[in-house]
Amino acid sequence: MSSRTLRSKAIRILCIPIAALTVGLAAASPAGAASQVQLREQCGYLGGGEYRHCDNGTGTRVDLDVRDIWGNLYRYCVGPGTTNLQPVIRWRVVGAWWNGGVGCYEGYEGPA
Repeated sequence: MSSRTLRSKAIRILCIPIAALTVGLAAASPAGAASQVQLREQCGYLGGGEYRHCDNGTGTRVDLDVRDIWGNLYRYCVGPGTTNLQPVIRWRVVGAWWNGGVGCYEGYEGPA
């Protein structure tokens, strides 16, 4: 047998147990564990008019600038968690970001 064939067989022999272990670990993890980790990592504008404010348990509210499809800017105050900005703003929301304001009253504040 050539050294190339031996190397190929050795790689297959090593990979099979690793693949089986990976499948076993994925099956043993609790349902939704990966999605919970992923949600914790995503903060800010999520798309579809939703914004997630990650406050690390402080309960702070922050002021956002929200842009619609026509480039108009609006102010919106959000608390911890995910907020749907779309129902209040007439045109489709395409972006939102924190403008530095803290301690506002939750809800729509009007044009920026």
